[in-house]
Amino acid sequence: FARALDCTSTVRQPSLHMSAAAASRDITLFHAMNTLHKHSYDSSKALRSLVPDGGPVLCRDEMEEWSASEANLFEEALDKYGKDFNDIRQDFLPWKSLKSIVEYYYMW
Repeated sequence: FARALDCTSTVRQPSLHMSAAAASRDITLFHAMNTLHKHSYDSSKALRSLVPDGGPVLCRDEMEEWSASEANLFEEALDKYGKDFNDIRQDFLPWKSLKSIVEYYYMW
């Protein structure tokens, strides 16, 4: 108990984000082991149980919707306006939604 109150103690508590990361790995490992156990340690059956019947659900990536010329226009606009996405949209990419432009910026 005294060590917990002593600020000069060399024992350090793990930070919150490190604890959360460790807990996440524990849950993932637990889920993997549980899935294997439920399928009598047959890895192909366990993997099939994780994929929906119609196959994997794929989400379209926003980056795919941007052509090379649109990406070049975006970079030009970024040089001119910085992160003023309204002006970028108005002067360079009026056919793109503001949402799409902001998403592209953060995925760029």
